[in-house]
Amino acid sequence: MSSTQYFDFLGTVWDLLPTEERERFGEVWQGVEQVVAASYQKYIEGNLNTTVKNLLPFSTERWLPYTFNDDNFVDEPASFTSSQDLSLGINLTTRYLLKLSVNDNPPIEVNVQGAQINKTLVPEIVAKINAAFGFRFARGIFEDTVIQLVSNISGITSKITIHETSVPSANACEFILGVQDIELPYSVPEFPWIFSSPYPNLAELPDLQDAIRDESVEAFLSQGTDFIVQNKAYIAFKEQPPEKMWARRSLFDEENPWNNFGFLMDIYQPNSQRYVDVIQGLWFAFWTGPKPSNVKTSLYLLFGLPTAKEAGAVTAVTPTTITTTGDDGTVRVFDIPTGLVSLVSVGDRVTRFDALVSGIDVYDKINRPGFIENEIGRDGIQRFLTENASLGIGDTDETKALKMLEEYTFLPQISVDAFITPDINLANVKTFLDAIKPINKTYLFQVIVGTFRDEVNIDDRYSYLHSIDVTPNLDANETTYLEEVDLLSYETVDNPGLDLDSEVILLQENVEIEVYSFNVLIDSFTA
Repeated sequence: MSSTQYFDFLGTVWDLLPTEERERFGEVWQGVEQVVAASYQKYIEGNLNTTVKNLLPFSTERWLPYTFNDDNFVDEPASFTSSQDLSLGINLTTRYLLKLSVNDNPPIEVNVQGAQINKTLVPEIVAKINAAFGFRFARGIFEDTVIQLVSNISGITSKITIHETSVPSANACEFILGVQDIELPYSVPEFPWIFSSPYPNLAELPDLQDAIRDESVEAFLSQGTDFIVQNKAYIAFKEQPPEKMWARRSLFDEENPWNNFGFLMDIYQPNSQRYVDVIQGLWFAFWTGPKPSNVKTSLYLLFGLPTAKEAGAVTAVTPTTITTTGDDGTVRVFDIPTGLVSLVSVGDRVTRFDALVSGIDVYDKINRPGFIENEIGRDGIQRFLTENASLGIGDTDETKALKMLEEYTFLPQISVDAFITPDINLANVKTFLDAIKPINKTYLFQVIVGTFRDEVNIDDRYSYLHSIDVTPNLDANETTYLEEVDLLSYETVDNPGLDLDSEVILLQENVEIEVYSFNVLIDSFTA
């Protein structure tokens, strides 16, 4: 029998099948295709993750089922946690009102001034709010440094709203709760229907639908608009979802960027596309050398500041945004962080990782001659001098130390406005600078603090450092592990005029940096 007869026979059988059976076979075949496609996609992703250029933040699973019912519904009260650290007290002389409502009840306005109005403490604010509402609505957390509001009921009707006050100029919600006036009224939760995820480490769900076949879909929900994924463990909806839904793609966090490339540099961040950009940029800097432009690019990535994603051109610049168009036609819009300005103009060419805004500079003896004296000043080198050092301008030990520091130092200078996210890890910054600097170089790390929005009284105390100096010893690199006799030889430089006298300059000092969040120690390191 010829092959054409086989195909004729199959065609005849297909034609004789009832429509319902044809659709059933078609559905089965589509399922087989999806299974094969899912396996092929995992294979492709595994291969892509072997090279830093093609690194993907998440792993993909296709067509997973999700069930949302009473069995996995999370019944919890609405809560709001302030972003303001009030550990030193707050001046409530002019802004002293809060207007709040809970569970859609009528709002209550509260004067939260304490006994010492210019230094009202968290327990005083908490007591005023709770007295007005008649239950423990407010509480102090992190050792009474931050205020948290918690509803007295749970479930989908549990709600907290922050309102505009009767005297808008007296509204203290921005300074006590961290909610700006333009955001009012501000309500939480935005997504009250919360369900636990049936799968661990769920990072993203682009969309959900109630059927696999597009022609059968009646409900289609999009992430960000209709629901969000919380803490890799929960899915929260604005409205009650259908009980059974399907996800065309489910993205899971297996920390591939860290496991494949991040651990090699000992630089860890929570997994995201931003972390992938950081890893790619840092490896680019390592491969192309420790020149100031590469150090600057890497710091921009570590701080999350806008950089070009691909080669292209700047097509629009406004006071708040920058638009680039890649050579492949990709259009991207970047927000300009508050306090920073655009470094590019319309028509400028950009390459990948180019900085788009101000915020960070890196100086050395080449691009900024005299940068130690101009940016740090003579006061900045006093920590290296002993009581035997001769001071002042001219042929003095102080001048020699100043010149020597410039010869073997580079200076990353960070604007305080560059701290645009709360999860910047200064230990990662130090790890990177230690790794990329030449063996005969050290660095100074300087944060430039801007002006406060409100008046700072003389008796007010702010836990903000005007500069952060994580300067290692001048010979604190790989040579640190040599014997003392070898270390002494490193105190002589090629320029005889800059030879150091160990009686007047000490290179054995350490600086310990501790980083606190709400009075809780979260990081520390010794430079």
